[in-house]
Amino acid sequence: MLQLSYNLGSLQEIDSCLQDVGLQQHASRSRSTLVQIFASRIDPQQVPGLHRRIASCMPRAVVAGITTAGEIHEGESVIRRIVVVFSFFETSELQLVSYGCEPEKEREVGRRLVDAIRSEQAAAPIKGIQLYATTQRMNAAGLLEDLQHRLAEIPVFGAGASAYHNHGEAWIFAGEKVYEEGVAAVVFRGKELEIEAYPCLGWEPLSRAMTVTEIESPTVLKTLDHIPAAHVYEKYLGIQNDDNFFKNMLEFPLMLKRGTAALARVPLIRRANGSLQMVADLHVGEQVRITYGNPKHIIEAAYDLQQKLTEFRPQGILIYSCYCRQVYLQEGLNLETQGFRQIAPSAGFYTYGEFYGQGEELVLHNATMVAVGMREGTPADPLISKEPEQARLSQSEPMEMTARLARFVGVVVEELEQANRELQEMMQADGLTGIYNRRKMDELLGEAIDSGESLSVALLDIDWFKRINDTYGHLCGDEVLKRTAAILREDVCGAGEAGRWGGEEFLLLLPNTKADEAAAIAERIRVTMEQTDFGAPGSVTASFGVTAAVPGEEIRQLLKRADEALYSAKHSGRNRVVLF
Repeated sequence: MLQLSYNLGSLQEIDSCLQDVGLQQHASRSRSTLVQIFASRIDPQQVPGLHRRIASCMPRAVVAGITTAGEIHEGESVIRRIVVVFSFFETSELQLVSYGCEPEKEREVGRRLVDAIRSEQAAAPIKGIQLYATTQRMNAAGLLEDLQHRLAEIPVFGAGASAYHNHGEAWIFAGEKVYEEGVAAVVFRGKELEIEAYPCLGWEPLSRAMTVTEIESPTVLKTLDHIPAAHVYEKYLGIQNDDNFFKNMLEFPLMLKRGTAALARVPLIRRANGSLQMVADLHVGEQVRITYGNPKHIIEAAYDLQQKLTEFRPQGILIYSCYCRQVYLQEGLNLETQGFRQIAPSAGFYTYGEFYGQGEELVLHNATMVAVGMREGTPADPLISKEPEQARLSQSEPMEMTARLARFVGVVVEELEQANRELQEMMQADGLTGIYNRRKMDELLGEAIDSGESLSVALLDIDWFKRINDTYGHLCGDEVLKRTAAILREDVCGAGEAGRWGGEEFLLLLPNTKADEAAAIAERIRVTMEQTDFGAPGSVTASFGVTAAVPGEEIRQLLKRADEALYSAKHSGRNRVVLF
């Protein structure tokens, strides 16, 4: 495989490249040729003629292109240029599949895409699929559904169309076809072809965790914690709905965990009702945080990625990097990409969404850089233990200051999170015994009833507890309560939850436990307490009231039965278990 890229000022300059005898010889000797065009300044009406000119010089070439928010040529960011990448494959085969995609037709188009890929008659296995799509105008999650399930073993990578020209209008093209709403896939097949793709993020949590409570569609976020999503950004960051809204939001995407992946989600547009149009999908119930970029961590993540590609020894590298990285890193932008040129010929662009993954892990990313290395066969040259030169933040004093501020914010957030966790634990735990308090037990009881699953409860009261306090003192009484809580924690562990209900009363919640099974657990605890040495009081006993929940009943009815059973145990001699 051979990859060559050109940094051009206009589409017309491609003609001089095509007339290059060396380039034509590479094409004639290759089994497959891929020509890719990355630029924002592309007139869609020029595409058919451009395709004809390429086809006349390279008849077997597959041609694909995409509008961009900036181009990358040999590790350097370039603006208002056209980057053309020629990839020559000696033994591999290429397949180009493309479709228009109307809104709400993404799943159907995804099925057609997979059907076309699987129907291709080819002896060589599929090693990877490159996707270009108009992600601003589609639900990418629907498009990827069939790829996730029917081609789960195939790595997928690529990007969403973007633009800093054309009044922000973005499109893709495949051959001579131009799509303002569509998808194009380049399928790579070859026994000797090897492809490795890696992502890096580098954004870190800034806010507390918030729950997605309502969406209007997979890519329209309505509320976080029942508050209009845009109002959350106003509250924490003061971001208003003005001409700079999108640029300001790029620096603070939302982050979530889905499976094993950390995903960022960038808002594009603020709507009048306070909802946010996102680049990629969110699900109700997912936990998200507002994040910020730490320049040092962003560039270190890119450096780690370059080290992986160095070990892979590719013959060509394609880079898809989110536009928000371009906005955030500014004058330090090349620090995260310049190392690629030391590894292999590299080219790419800035995007509105990055495709990466395979199977269930295939998603549309935001705020991410994806680098893809390709090679045919095993490189003849031995691996040289030379790592790509690590970028230094000290080259940029403003970025160094930003990195220090980012670290400060990160530490403060971590401390606040820890304080919040400790506060939550204090609110849930009984101060004396350390087990759950009544408030938490009420919450757990409500959740258990609402789940509709079977549930039994046991209410227990320490016998003659007032006598223990009066005879041995309240400190001794406190020790009895703590020892009882320890017994309950040990005996109920794994079967349910135990909490202090009040005074010398304790409550056991036993989900998925029948009444007779709950009574057996209570009897085991009763025996343990009777045989335990409680110090000065010696043996201490307890009485138990046990009952099971009835479907559809209220909590107070369940507790009333348990209390009546406990009353019966007390008045029939104590130190016993009564099942209602």
